[in-house]
Amino acid sequence: MNQQIFRYSFTLFLAAFLVVSMVSFSYVQGQPADWSVTGSIRAAREAGVPETSLNRLLMLAADHRLEDDEVVRFVTFLQIVQTEDLPIDPFTGKIEEGLAKRIPASSIAAALEQKIDNYRFVKTVLARTKTAEDQEISHQDLNRMVGSLDAGVSRVELARFIQGASTEDLSMLARATESMALLKQIRFDESLTREILFTGLRRNSLTPSWDYLARVVATAKRRQISDDEIASAAREALEMNRSFADFMADLGFTPRDLRHGPAAGRSGRRD
Repeated sequence: MNQQIFRYSFTLFLAAFLVVSMVSFSYVQGQPADWSVTGSIRAAREAGVPETSLNRLLMLAADHRLEDDEVVRFVTFLQIVQTEDLPIDPFTGKIEEGLAKRIPASSIAAALEQKIDNYRFVKTVLARTKTAEDQEISHQDLNRMVGSLDAGVSRVELARFIQGASTEDLSMLARATESMALLKQIRFDESLTREILFTGLRRNSLTPSWDYLARVVATAKRRQISDDEIASAAREALEMNRSFADFMADLGFTPRDLRHGPAAGRSGRRD
């Protein structure tokens, strides 16, 4: 217990030290200190931004010698994210990634604006559907849906898919949107993709094991199994509420193929 209290106290001390250091650094350069850094941190803290996220950002600011206005801008982003009940980690991760690649702070801020807009778009689309009626989507599921936009699905495609889905399970819908993006990346027929995923959503059979769908499809395509054959096997398994292992067996695979690559030939395929 004493060690936990010590670590927490040390973290608070470090955060305060970094704020003072940045302000002092402005004086050393002969420039007036920008006290809005302190003010923005206070406002973010009052809005509920976790201390761990603020500390992480302040350490990045110190490591990369950000200007005061750049720090304020990033802190303000986190405050907006927290206020709109969006997951913070993807945004702090984006800042960290950008700084590590020496991307200008202004460009990172533009990317954050786009990211926030994507989250707002998905939440708006969900709010207009019966699927999300009286439901709060988890941050994890929201991340998966927004991730489909990052992976190449257009806003029009995503909105059409969500609005056409017949399910009350938001986690299953998130799984479907992520699978749609992954299948698009491997150039699987898009109309067949919709048929497969809509079948799983309608039958409530798109369980977590189907997270491996795109991986199996990619392997099947390398083995010269056609999109139509793959889709037929997937639709049948989902329609009948059969397991993902059954779907793999229909294509001649075993669970081991996911770990060690496909077995040679198609002798295991069932008619």
